[in-house]
Amino acid sequence: MHRYSKTVRIAVLVLVVAAIALQLPASAFGVDTSFSDVPSGEWYSGYVQKCAMLGIIDGYGDGTFKPGQSLKRGEFIKMLAASIEESYSTTKLKGVHWAEYYWNVLNEFGVLEDVGIPCTYAALEQTITRYEMAALIRNTLYNVYGENTMEVASPETNIGDYSVIGMAYRSAVEQAYGKGILGGIDAKGSFGGDYSLTRAQAAKVIVCLLWPSERQAVSFATEVLPVIDAKDSFAFSYRNMTTAERRLALFGDANKSYFTSASDAGNRIVTVEVKTWDINSSGVKYTRTWYVQVNAVVADEVKAIFEEIYNDPERFPIKALGGARYSDTLRHSWGCAIDINPTENYYINYSTGATVGSYCWKTSDSPYCIRPESSVVRAFAKYGWGWGGQGWTSAVDYMHFSILASGG
Repeated sequence: MHRYSKTVRIAVLVLVVAAIALQLPASAFGVDTSFSDVPSGEWYSGYVQKCAMLGIIDGYGDGTFKPGQSLKRGEFIKMLAASIEESYSTTKLKGVHWAEYYWNVLNEFGVLEDVGIPCTYAALEQTITRYEMAALIRNTLYNVYGENTMEVASPETNIGDYSVIGMAYRSAVEQAYGKGILGGIDAKGSFGGDYSLTRAQAAKVIVCLLWPSERQAVSFATEVLPVIDAKDSFAFSYRNMTTAERRLALFGDANKSYFTSASDAGNRIVTVEVKTWDINSSGVKYTRTWYVQVNAVVADEVKAIFEEIYNDPERFPIKALGGARYSDTLRHSWGCAIDINPTENYYINYSTGATVGSYCWKTSDSPYCIRPESSVVRAFAKYGWGWGGQGWTSAVDYMHFSILASGG
């Protein structure tokens, strides 16, 4: 399992662990990590000490930590942003809230995608729920650190309250459990997503995010490993790059995070020719040729992906195909996303009910619907591309594939 931008944090954590083991005074690191209300025997004491040592979380002026106190959204967003090495934002501040800068950092890293926390004073002052925490952790795992996803067996058995977890959060909770970052709040492994996140819980989550050895062993989840070497695909290589390396490779500028137009993209967006199958009016499959615009760094793997789809015995039919576009700041504007048959593979927002497209494999037997076991999903996965059909926090997008493991 690879880690992105954790080298410095892990090095500091090694020193923290050594300091705790040797009982060195906190002053040796120039920070105060002792709190009057954090007894050494409590389950959270080590997590709090590590986060305080790293400057991710602070205590109060009276020397307390208040471990049971609920966190606000802005406070947890600050903790997450502070835990990401080399994190910075180029977005101009508007003076909305003290945590606005940290919100911008996470937004630019893709951590806030589909979480539903806008950058407003009222939103950032609200108490953060455990559901929202799980969504942010999941996005950090995959959009920042590029970790591989987990396949969770029988989540309805291993997560005590799984039946009451809404579709908007099931994927996030499953991945956090599968990674061993979360383990439940009772003997049944219940998640309790509507409860607020406490300061003690947040400290544990952050340490487990940064330090895999702190995570729980999970017997009911397996890591979905790449089937080819990372060097053969930009999607896999991307997972091991720093922010600056990613942006230089994609945009030619370490301070740039997306293209705003075709002229802005210039020759970094190229056109690739691919062959696919389609179905004529008589129901017979025939060959079509498409010209798709993608980022130059993924051009070869996109051609390879569609060659695999075309050569597969399934002969999956494609009637509509889209690549780069500049209507937002996400993967299409990078030239690193592909949409296939949008009418038959809809996008739906769980919260608003808004849809793009008409149906999907769950509601239709159309041959144009992309199914989880299809050659299309397998071919993209082989080269490290994720599928939006596995779902995110507030939406699912069956037409969408991108270089992120989450398909975001």
